[in-house]
Amino acid sequence: MTRKNVAAALITAVLAVGLTACSNDESTTATPTSVPTTTADASPFGAEANSDLIAKIHRDNATAIVETVEARHGNPDQALAALLAAEAETGWRSGLSMAPPATGIRDVYGWRFGYNIAADSTDAVKAATNTFMDNAIAVSADDPAAYALAVQLADPRGYNEKEHFYKKGETAATEYAAALPKAQAAYAELRGSQ
Repeated sequence: MTRKNVAAALITAVLAVGLTACSNDESTTATPTSVPTTTADASPFGAEANSDLIAKIHRDNATAIVETVEARHGNPDQALAALLAAEAETGWRSGLSMAPPATGIRDVYGWRFGYNIAADSTDAVKAATNTFMDNAIAVSADDPAAYALAVQLADPRGYNEKEHFYKKGETAATEYAAALPKAQAAYAELRGSQ
């Protein structure tokens, strides 16, 4: 085949495709398909969970936190602060290992586990939340993250940031601020627009 023949064959093929497309009665415009919006509608309890079981644990613990605050006649701001502190410290899980160099198990708020109950039960979360609420009595702040951290700092056990946060550059103030949107989403999911 010569160059002229190759060029003629290509032109003929392009024209055939073009004519076929033009003669087609159906629109060639792609119909947009609906794409699920996972980020906007995703539950805060499953965002970083490795499994459905872990997402359930997160949700059960967050529910126990809110119910305990409400049982103590706490207000929505206190419930949000408790959710925020627990998310910042442990991601709503109790019975986790303490951060190095500390040793032992920590509760949902990052304190050494000192309850005569199973570390991974919602009873442990309720007990820890009652302690959080005891400390909240003497604290006030306008910003939810500052309030949640102030409650932790008011604990008579003495808040040692190095026992709670240990990664390079991680501080309680930055972790509490970062936990705020997730805690707000969790409260909204658990209690709607109350």
